[in-house]
Amino acid sequence: MSTNDQAPGNGKSLVLMIIGIVIALAVMIFWNVRQMKRGQETAGQQLPVIAQLDQPLEGINHRGEKISFADLRGKVWVLAYFYTKCPAGCEGVMGRMKELQDEFASEVDNLQFVGLSMDPANDSPEEMAEWGKDQDRGMGDGNWWFVTGDTKEIRNYMSKHFRMNVTQRTDPADISAFGELEHEFKFVLVDQKGAIRYYYDVLGGPTGDSHAVKIREDIQYLLKQ
Repeated sequence: MSTNDQAPGNGKSLVLMIIGIVIALAVMIFWNVRQMKRGQETAGQQLPVIAQLDQPLEGINHRGEKISFADLRGKVWVLAYFYTKCPAGCEGVMGRMKELQDEFASEVDNLQFVGLSMDPANDSPEEMAEWGKDQDRGMGDGNWWFVTGDTKEIRNYMSKHFRMNVTQRTDPADISAFGELEHEFKFVLVDQKGAIRYYYDVLGGPTGDSHAVKIREDIQYLLKQ
């Protein structure tokens, strides 16, 4: 058989191979889109309304501006409790928050990040602003508030509405290692209507890693609502 006799068969095989590749790619795209939609649906199902913030907290941000949590209605926001003299943990939590801010840079008008001081007596607006920029942390720009105010008001508000408390340490060794104030290292996700939707343990081991992934999925879900 000559080469010319084999050409039509080879051409037909090539066409069939191309069709097969196109079908396979179409199936892969369909599967990925379907999985993405399922992931979004799952994120929504796992975001209960934990509490409603009917009463806003007022304070002063690191720019010296008077602010209120009421100003955040219509936005998704992420809150973390911290203080600038914290020797361990707070910087890690704020670092994770900075990663989120960088990742969602295109959502600057729809997403806010809040670092609320649990030690307002020592955390002035100037102190917080300096802490955010120190050591190239690069925190505090754009859609970011460091917030201070009245110590009693803030702690009572956080205990009542966020169920996050602060305990004064007394053991000198613990104070030296962990700081004067004992508290949780968590993010709180709040939706556009002022509802607390989830708490995330973002530091420490497998739980921290899985919650770091979850908060990204949950933010994406809420931004689409």
